[in-house]
Amino acid sequence: MTRRKWLAIAAAASVCAQDRDGLNKRGAARDRLTQVLEQLPVNPSAKAVDSALSGIRGALDLDISLGDAYYLRQLCLKRLKKDEAQQSRDLAAAKRYGSEALAEGLDPFHLAVPKLNADLGLVEQKWALVVGASKFNPETGASPLHYADADATAFAELLCDPKVGRFPPAHVFLLTNGQATTAQIKARLNTIARRAGSRDVVVVYFSTHGSSRADDHRGVSYLYTYDTDVSSRDSIFGSALPMVDISGILVNRCLAQRTVSIFDTCHSGAANPGQSLSDEDMKRLREGAGRYVLSSCQADQLAYEADGHGYFTGALIRKLRESKGCVQLKDLFQVVQAEVGATVLRKHGKKQTPTMLKSDSAAEIVLGIAPGQTAEKCNG
Repeated sequence: MTRRKWLAIAAAASVCAQDRDGLNKRGAARDRLTQVLEQLPVNPSAKAVDSALSGIRGALDLDISLGDAYYLRQLCLKRLKKDEAQQSRDLAAAKRYGSEALAEGLDPFHLAVPKLNADLGLVEQKWALVVGASKFNPETGASPLHYADADATAFAELLCDPKVGRFPPAHVFLLTNGQATTAQIKARLNTIARRAGSRDVVVVYFSTHGSSRADDHRGVSYLYTYDTDVSSRDSIFGSALPMVDISGILVNRCLAQRTVSIFDTCHSGAANPGQSLSDEDMKRLREGAGRYVLSSCQADQLAYEADGHGYFTGALIRKLRESKGCVQLKDLFQVVQAEVGATVLRKHGKKQTPTMLKSDSAAEIVLGIAPGQTAEKCNG
């Protein structure tokens, strides 16, 4: 091999190393910003906002081109009513560096539904995003799952069934495997957030890997998408879907007063089982009014599966079919929780306890109500 070729190979390797270093720093910076958002309540004290500003500075130290960090700093300074000149500079930097949060109009200090309207009988329209990833990028992606895509497909079909879910098929967005990228999922979530009205029903369902920030921390911070790069911790942070992004869209932007978030993660059949939703994840998703959050198991448990489906999603589908969709969500959940717990204990000798949280103010939801009708008209 000639000296010129050796130099060319060395130069290429140096560029690749620099690219990897840049991606890792970007991922670490995004994770720092995610931590800031996770720790920032809707009605923060001045001390909490000051702490957030410190975290934002840390993120910008890692990646000076992180547009979302400038946008969040501008919102924090505006919240504190200080330094208008810096606010203007940060807003300009957010635009220059293409802040997604700015483009989407996200505001962590704003609740889309702070309280319910007096009358929520009539359902005007229904929307759903259903995501299931069993296969991931073969070069840099996560280990495959068994039934996540099948669960998602079956659940989407149930929602579209005119005798059960009664969702308009054009309003049910199904993303599986290669379609379930971070960008596609966020785009569809934003579509629903823009189009759903206050009297609508919104359902989001995820079946995939969940990832904690650190090995000794049980809280799920990210969901793996098809294009999540698991080659390093920082690359995960830069490419996975932060849970706080999901809660930010649903809690801070979605006006629907009947919103259900369903997560079937921590699959027992995975080569490296991920994490289930933590209590903090669920609490963020129920902020405001009209929010329900269902998880397939508790944070320290696995979600078991067999015969082509996870027990949790399988039971959810079966019980909805049996009732033809005309069952209150709280009653549906109680039946599913009992069946899953008994089945897993009998077949595997383990505990799996599905969990549900709701907003302090939440109207009861019947998933099978047809658009333009009330629960009383849903008789199967």
